[in-house]
Amino acid sequence: MSQDYLDPTCSLGSVLNPFVYDDPLPPDALVDREREAGHLLRLAEGGHNSRLQAPRRYGKTTLILKVLDDARKAGMQTVYVDLFRSVTVSEVSRRIEEAYLGALAGPARRAVAAVARKWRARVKAAPGGVGAEFERAEDSGQQRLAEMLDLPKRAFKATGMRALVVFDELQELMRVDPAVDGLLRSKIQFHRDEASYIFAGSEPGMLDMLFEDRERPLFEQARPLYLEPLESDHLADYIGGRFEASHRDAGEALDELLDLARGHPQRAMLLAHHLWEQTPEDGVADLETFQRAVDAVARETNDRFERTWQDLGDKPNQRKVLAALANSADTLYDRRTLSAFSLTKVGADSGLRALIAGGEVQRTEVGPVLVDPLFERWLQRTQR
Repeated sequence: MSQDYLDPTCSLGSVLNPFVYDDPLPPDALVDREREAGHLLRLAEGGHNSRLQAPRRYGKTTLILKVLDDARKAGMQTVYVDLFRSVTVSEVSRRIEEAYLGALAGPARRAVAAVARKWRARVKAAPGGVGAEFERAEDSGQQRLAEMLDLPKRAFKATGMRALVVFDELQELMRVDPAVDGLLRSKIQFHRDEASYIFAGSEPGMLDMLFEDRERPLFEQARPLYLEPLESDHLADYIGGRFEASHRDAGEALDELLDLARGHPQRAMLLAHHLWEQTPEDGVADLETFQRAVDAVARETNDRFERTWQDLGDKPNQRKVLAALANSADTLYDRRTLSAFSLTKVGADSGLRALIAGGEVQRTEVGPVLVDPLFERWLQRTQR
């Protein structure tokens, strides 16, 4: 941690900061998701497929790891495939292969390795010494992916154990090949006895298109589960307990932290991390301590928010909707809001739909709100 983020008078002692915010939390540190974890496990044990949707950095991966851990204890084989930023069908196949080989053991792994060896034998040296996959036919990439998607059958035949397979960031498949969901459907529909699936993603628009469009092959092939913000009481117990275990007291700063985080899992951990850094051992965090923590968080996140804003340079309606949601005291479609931010109703609607599809905004009972409360705070200070 850079000294820029620390109060020079803060005595940290030898106790490590207990708040992790840049990696998924381990399964035993799950906060307020026991009901969702139990629901996903019961569906998997019953042979049902699930669709887990959540904004980015919303605790989705930690929840998945918890479900996989519970599934292993229940006697299931488990495989986690991360498709984030996959760019080709061959890369998707490779990630599936590596996930199975890394997760399985014994007869199941040997059965998977036999398939992998067959495809590795099709690699030869290309001119210049660079390896390239030898394609005997134009559809070789699809053939390999088809075999990788059928691995649950081979693993089940070798062990008789059902598998729970997670495809995380499934929306990347649409970018790789818009028709590959048809191949996926053609396989998983025959795996009811061998495997259950959790399809997870962080772009609601893409996942809705995959599973809710009647024209798509995966229509209604997985039961949806949407992650809500964490309950403040559970967050308070988690954060306050870890402060106390490390000889600190979150004090009145805890309420301020909960109000700002608004139930966002990663943002709550980020704020708690910096609040802990600013609180001396055996000390109590007050409002000044919290302000120092918020300033440290701002220094860490401002550049990222600026890049996000600049990336929307050719999407003026989305920029205006973000600024309006962050700053207007009225609803988005109120004439005062539309006038203040130079929006038409059509422009506001198109911008809002795009932001929801991209996961920047979510609908709530009180109307659309920004997913990231820290981004909202940045907008309030820069785009008023």
